[in-house]
Amino acid sequence: MFAEVALDEEQQEEAARFGVHPALLDAALHSVKFGGLFPDDRARLPFAWRGVSLHAAGAGAVRVRLAPAGTDAVSALVADSAGQPVATIESLVMREVDPEQIGHVADSGRDDELFRVDWTAVPPTALDDVERSVDWAVIGADSVRLSGGEVYPDLAALGDAVAAGALLPGAVVVPVPAPEGHEVAEAARAGGRWALDVVQAWLADARFAAAGSRLVLVTSGAVAAGAGETVRDLAAAPVWGLLRSAQTENPGRFVLVDTDGVRASREALPGALAWAVGQDEPQLALRAGEVRVPTLARVSHGDGALTPPAGASAWRLEIENKGSFANLELLACPEVEQPPAAGQVRVQVRAAGMNFKDVVLALGVVEGRAVMGHEAAGVVVEVGEGVTDLAPGDRVMGLFSGAFGPVAVTDRRMLAPMPADWSFVQAASVPVVFLTAYYGLRHLAGLRSGESVLVHSAAGGVGMAAVQLARHWGADVFGTASEGKWDALRASGLDDARIASSRTLDFEDHFRAATDGRGMDVVLDALAGDFVDASLRLLPRGGRFLEMGKTDQRDPAEVAESHPGVVYQAFDLAEAGLDRTQEMLVDLLELFEQGALTPLPITTWDVRRAPEAFRHLSQARHIGKVVLTVPAPLAGTGTGTVLVTGATGTLGGLVARHLVVEHGVRELLLVSRRGVAAEGAEA
Repeated sequence: MFAEVALDEEQQEEAARFGVHPALLDAALHSVKFGGLFPDDRARLPFAWRGVSLHAAGAGAVRVRLAPAGTDAVSALVADSAGQPVATIESLVMREVDPEQIGHVADSGRDDELFRVDWTAVPPTALDDVERSVDWAVIGADSVRLSGGEVYPDLAALGDAVAAGALLPGAVVVPVPAPEGHEVAEAARAGGRWALDVVQAWLADARFAAAGSRLVLVTSGAVAAGAGETVRDLAAAPVWGLLRSAQTENPGRFVLVDTDGVRASREALPGALAWAVGQDEPQLALRAGEVRVPTLARVSHGDGALTPPAGASAWRLEIENKGSFANLELLACPEVEQPPAAGQVRVQVRAAGMNFKDVVLALGVVEGRAVMGHEAAGVVVEVGEGVTDLAPGDRVMGLFSGAFGPVAVTDRRMLAPMPADWSFVQAASVPVVFLTAYYGLRHLAGLRSGESVLVHSAAGGVGMAAVQLARHWGADVFGTASEGKWDALRASGLDDARIASSRTLDFEDHFRAATDGRGMDVVLDALAGDFVDASLRLLPRGGRFLEMGKTDQRDPAEVAESHPGVVYQAFDLAEAGLDRTQEMLVDLLELFEQGALTPLPITTWDVRRAPEAFRHLSQARHIGKVVLTVPAPLAGTGTGTVLVTGATGTLGGLVARHLVVEHGVRELLLVSRRGVAAEGAEA
């Protein structure tokens, strides 16, 4: 089949910018349907290329010769009008395509052609069946704490050892170093350059390839490998992008591993590496000792996401049939669209913190209507009479009732301005846990410097806040958590003598021994049953016992009789009152500004994925806080400018018009390679 193809006048001017102009090449390949090169008229699309060479650049018109090149394949010779070669393609495999699959999926109402990446757990039996182990060496600082392998300062040193007769191990593990003192963007660039140097050095040494050894790069928190996870290390995330490309170009040479840093994952790493090498698995994530791999899963509308009520601009997460998280739903609440009353503020919510109280309400453990969502951060929309220090557009954080939705109303005294460098998610994670810890330890317990305090569930939200505050006030802090979370307690400044399990009663003897029998002065409790009794026995000299939980409250008089000198008090943050809450908010934000306190680790879900978040929180699988993000409208107070890239093309123009007409956006920044000189940009 012979064809002659030419660009139109406008495209002729662009031809010099390309090796082969994409429109020219596309049109040339479309010639296959005219020449009878295939036995039928079925639609075909390019699938696999082999032997592609470019001989000249900038052609505006070409002559093409297409010929059969095996089953479902053609070869192509592309020449300019003078007959000089422009490009050759030894083989292009063309695959048949169902015409119904061509075009946008939404046009046919089908969604089973769309896929997403899910991280799937590898069955423990598969890991147990690994027959051979893999030997390894570690390059750089051994932050992953692998034992049994040699440690080398860099790949050059490993190469020198191999040259001197050392055997090259099956896996060469390189922990990605943590950035020091850099802004995130700068650290990401530095990490990318570092990874590129490592990859190029590995590929440049032929001995590594000949031995079949794999380079294993280990990160921590660089990928989101499960529901509710976020990327914690933004600087290391680009390393995954770079290495995925390198894996495509060099199959079998690289392995990517991301860990959560807990002890169970460190212990699982050797077996996971052996399995990955044996199965030729290029990517792994270790979470609490569980090995996960990326797989493709079909996207469907019935995948569990909640849907806001049609036509309602104000809605919130509620549960009318309590007892199961499956009954959570988004219901209209037009009352929050009413003008705020005197002293109140209406806020456009961007993120809302979750607390165990929300779980208890949803499960129906307590009586009454479940109005969930007690803290949030967002943008002021409207203020009531008497509110003079806040205005529409201000970013605020604080306490609410019913904050799991796009709009919520609260008293001005429950709010404070957000720190300028905080995200909405960070701000939404702070109010309830830090206010609860502050109120309990400072106002109720009167915690003083030098006293000993036991914080139960110290890796949870209130627990981590309480540890920070108590240490800031000079107290000697002890904490319990499940063993998989002990690293989080160590990171908060507690040594092993001050850490114990929240799953067994061993903490009683452990902490009694650690304090030479003195025990505690204050206990901040969130446990129940025998754990309460054991904690009370850790107050042998008397003291203050603060109960945050609602499932096992004791009678203060009975406690005082059986444990002389112990003052038992169950409390709730709401008892602090509006004025004291405002005072505590101001004090806390000053401590954050001084650097005495820092926001907690955060796990996020979109509010439309609330059932997943509730299950996660109810199982106490989190560290720190769980936050629900609320989709922000494109238009409205505080929207600012919307940036559109590639904006002078056809698609960019349609997007820009859609933003204005459908979403009410009034500030656009249009960016393209051709700039305002492009035809149609002014329109």
